[in-house]
Amino acid sequence: MRIIRHPKRGKLHRPVVALGTFDGVHLGHQKVIKAAARFARKIGAHSAVLTFDPHPQEVVAPKRGLRQLTTLKEREELFLRLGVESVAVFRFTHRLQKLTPQQFVERYLVKRLGIRFVFVGYDYAFGQGRKGNLKLLKKFGKKYGFGVSVIPPVKVAGHVVKSRMIRELLSQGQFALALKMLGYPYRITGKVVKGEGRGRKMGFPTANLKVDPRKLLPAQGVYVGFVDGKKCVVNIGSRPTFGGDHSLVEVHLLNFSGNLLGKELRVDLFARLREEKQFTDVNKLCAQIKKDIARARKM
Repeated sequence: MRIIRHPKRGKLHRPVVALGTFDGVHLGHQKVIKAAARFARKIGAHSAVLTFDPHPQEVVAPKRGLRQLTTLKEREELFLRLGVESVAVFRFTHRLQKLTPQQFVERYLVKRLGIRFVFVGYDYAFGQGRKGNLKLLKKFGKKYGFGVSVIPPVKVAGHVVKSRMIRELLSQGQFALALKMLGYPYRITGKVVKGEGRGRKMGFPTANLKVDPRKLLPAQGVYVGFVDGKKCVVNIGSRPTFGGDHSLVEVHLLNFSGNLLGKELRVDLFARLREEKQFTDVNKLCAQIKKDIARARKM
């Protein structure tokens, strides 16, 4: 798979494109991307995802402080699993934001990419103020000679799968339902930095992760995950027992004793054990950590 940053005209030859920001690459997004890849194979065309970075909401409404489900690198890795041949990444800027729907289609879909067919989700909108709707996209398709396919929504537990809902579920601690909508474990990527060494002193050494500040962390609590196939227990929280006041991500790898300082870890969380608690003393905290690890080993 090729990753193409800000592709110029001619980089891709008449591709079939899945178009969207695709934050989270959830089940709904996957349906769009898989449909594009499948159709491209059927007609012998090149398949690609056209996406944007940073997230448009970071440019349009920076004060909202949007937290992303997936970093660009994480999105690209997920796209790779879905069978597309290329990923075209355009930088989302104020200039791009101000393009009319027709200008966006002309400059990006037609002139820069020369698309043959575009696949979008049921709620796709484009152009300044999101004024471009699906009806208009199909109209432009007829004018400029490309096909348009609109993929219906995916529902989980009676809810339409949307990035916004998944963010809310993760923030509220409804981790299991969020994972069902994503269709895969929730990944947190970060560089291991030096901590205060409290975990090691208690007999539970942890790798402290420095995470992209734009990344959404799940609700504070204790989680179970994997790092390169090794099971781990992860604490996300402020460590109230020690008077902490800001969120940390601390990873305890089971049956591991090496030095991870300075390395990048990709932690795939698959279950939430409990919410964060404050303990009256360190001994009670240690007892709870032992229980958490015992539960994690059985999962």
